[in-house]
Amino acid sequence: MKGSRVVTYIRVSFWLVIAVFVLGALWATRFGERIPSIYVQTGVSMEPTLAQGEYFVAWSPAGRMERGDLVIFRFARGSREFHVLRRLVALPGDTVAMDSGVVVLNGAPQPWPFDIASPGAWRSELAIEENIYTWGPWVVPADSVVLLSDRRDMLGWPDSRFVGFIPTDEILARAVFTVRGRRLR
Repeated sequence: MKGSRVVTYIRVSFWLVIAVFVLGALWATRFGERIPSIYVQTGVSMEPTLAQGEYFVAWSPAGRMERGDLVIFRFARGSREFHVLRRLVALPGDTVAMDSGVVVLNGAPQPWPFDIASPGAWRSELAIEENIYTWGPWVVPADSVVLLSDRRDMLGWPDSRFVGFIPTDEILARAVFTVRGRRLR
């Protein structure tokens, strides 16, 4: 008798653990509508926020996005397509500018981290405006956003300083934390 109770307890416990795991997975993925992916930062363009070689988790689709979020967008060049991580700095209707590398959003400087490795390299033939550290103001059109790298020099290419406004339908995912658990924002 006692042995059959132990076996029953083990079976019930096993199925309870499975049920909790399945319900947790369904909740985490919004019942299959969102999928987590692991990416690696391949370059220095998002330093100091994310170092080259650091792994992070992103949810696809991005869902509700806020200014300051890190998002992955689709960038095509020729026949090649890249998934590029950038900071979302402006939403449709916002006015955005940059002053010596600091993002100015709707007239207010933003606290987001950034780095300028080569202050003397303020020009680029690829850029929309002459100075890549000080530009604007730009008014963001409907169905578009402004994305910037945290590295403000040429190592930040491609971002909105070089390719203009990014259509919202090109945003694939939103990065949320590193694989070590550090929240990204």
